[in-house]
Amino acid sequence: MVRVVDAFVDAINLAQLGFVHVRAHRRGAPPYHPALLLKIYIYGYLNRVRSSRRLELECGRNIELLWLTGCQQPSYHTISDFRSIKPHRKALKAVFRLFNRVLDGAELFGKELVAIDGTKMRAQNSKKNNISEDKIQKRLDYHEARFVEYLDELDRADAAIGRGEEPAVSPEVINKALDEIQQRTQKLEGLLDLLHQAQEEDPAVRQISLTDPDARSLPMNNLGHTDIAYNVQSAVDDKNYLVADFSVQNVSDVHLLSQTATAAKAALGAETLDILADKGYHYGAELQKCAGNQIVTYVAYPDRDYKTKEEGFRKEDFEYDADKDAYICPVGEKLTTNGTVYEKHGRNGQLQNRFRRYRLPFAKCRSCICAAFCLTESAHRIRHGRHIERSLDEAATEANRLRVLNSRHKYKRRQAIVEHPFGTIKRSWGFYYTLLKGKEKVSGEYSLVFLAYNMRRAVSILGVSDLIERVKRLFFRFFAPWRAVTGLSTSSALDFRAGAGRSVAPERWAQSRRA
Repeated sequence: MVRVVDAFVDAINLAQLGFVHVRAHRRGAPPYHPALLLKIYIYGYLNRVRSSRRLELECGRNIELLWLTGCQQPSYHTISDFRSIKPHRKALKAVFRLFNRVLDGAELFGKELVAIDGTKMRAQNSKKNNISEDKIQKRLDYHEARFVEYLDELDRADAAIGRGEEPAVSPEVINKALDEIQQRTQKLEGLLDLLHQAQEEDPAVRQISLTDPDARSLPMNNLGHTDIAYNVQSAVDDKNYLVADFSVQNVSDVHLLSQTATAAKAALGAETLDILADKGYHYGAELQKCAGNQIVTYVAYPDRDYKTKEEGFRKEDFEYDADKDAYICPVGEKLTTNGTVYEKHGRNGQLQNRFRRYRLPFAKCRSCICAAFCLTESAHRIRHGRHIERSLDEAATEANRLRVLNSRHKYKRRQAIVEHPFGTIKRSWGFYYTLLKGKEKVSGEYSLVFLAYNMRRAVSILGVSDLIERVKRLFFRFFAPWRAVTGLSTSSALDFRAGAGRSVAPERWAQSRRA
């Protein structure tokens, strides 16, 4: 594996990808070449080591890293800065995409069926340092109640002193507790002001993380457990379970389907693409966007709630006539719309649905023999006939539902495709939390994670020698200048490496390699 890392990093043009020299902390020391530090990181992630301090230690005792680095030992500060500085955040994502070009050249991507899913990676931010208006209000109410209790206790202490008795709690202790409550209340009010300022800039903001500003409180499972985390989205090709594309988000899955699917389609260079996703992605507007981008979706649809409707009088029992834009009820009456588009918003103000209402007059419904089954008690009370809401994206939603019903064998493959990388990364490798703070930095970090995953899979499929040869052929133009200067073959140029990733002169490095 170490030879694969060496060949790949030496082959690519790091300057074009945006890598820069890392400044040394000690004045006068020459900067390490970014190729050296990139090799250290890729090797570390391949071997489940991502801490900069651990990597510094391994550079001094690991025989493979000693060979890979030419016995150089960067400090953990230098190693850490390489991963986190601003130009390298996007450059690391470019390295991931560049290695996928090697895999594409080996025809390891099927480019027909892709499964999409997200997983929550815990952020470097505790729950206590994540605030929302509800949390702050609960704490303020609690402190207010405690403040009143201490005032009552202070009154009892004063009364006991007035009677010449010893109070149960001294007034000094009570006053100290009151001062602490006032200080905590002032701190909470300051946090509430900070939240309101953020909401003035963006009305959709409902929470703030104090340690990692980009992290959010997200549901970790279906049981309602939450944690401060990032939502890492991955698009996995079904042919060899390779990650075609990924992104780091801090919102839930429901608004990410079209964005993730379109990015995967662009990364694979496919004209059309079939997408598998679970019901957490089921949202009509997103399905419509996918249909407009020539993406065929197979998204599980959530169960519908029919608590107030009898069987035979539910929405699917009403036939929709597209030519007349009307619904036909089970007894043949026509529900029409006035064309008005209504909007439904969520608790946080986000747009959830845009729809039209199709109605029947109450007089017709009241005289119908099925009124007792079709109308609810509230409809009789407020004298409203039967109405049905049809989303503007209903056609895309219904087409997706029929595809899932008719292709259950295809949808059942979703978990086997997309859960495989997450199972390896989170359970086997232990990368279930982030080391860095900030959305861009975390994206760079998980570029290395998914690059290591794809590299492992490629070696398992192709083997080391075949993969190195494909890297040579794809990036041959980068070896041409060295071949012209040294007169070496392409494979010899790989071994020569001309000082790539090393601060020593090429001649000295060649001599040490020969020795």
